[in-house]
Amino acid sequence: MNSVISVCLLATLPLYCLLLTVGKGEGQFVPGRCECYDTKTTVRGPLSDLKVTFKGVTCSTDQIIVVVKRTSEPVCVNPKGPQGKQLLHCWKITRANGLDKKRCLRQRRQGEPRTETENSGDNLKRAKEEGQQQSLP
Repeated sequence: MNSVISVCLLATLPLYCLLLTVGKGEGQFVPGRCECYDTKTTVRGPLSDLKVTFKGVTCSTDQIIVVVKRTSEPVCVNPKGPQGKQLLHCWKITRANGLDKKRCLRQRRQGEPRTETENSGDNLKRAKEEGQQQSLP
């Protein structure tokens, strides 16, 4: 009788091990999978690429990654800094209007007039404000 029980236990042991292994691997949530841990407030020099990832399940902050032309290295820009805010604003406008994201990377020289993309955000704000003022009695 003891030999029958021990044979059954030995036969089911691999099945239990398999169930424990599969149960641990499935659906495991790993918090804090942000690409940017070290951010810079500004990045100087010409930029060649821009990638924006909005906060979500895997990361609790927006991530802005630019590639510096000279070094071809990706650099994370702080989304709360002035350059980060400008890049996020430009990114949203270009995506909404179906424009190329490279427009956001072009640096304006001091005193140079703003482009249509940069002005369109101001125009949208003005239109919303005017619409709200007209709807007020």
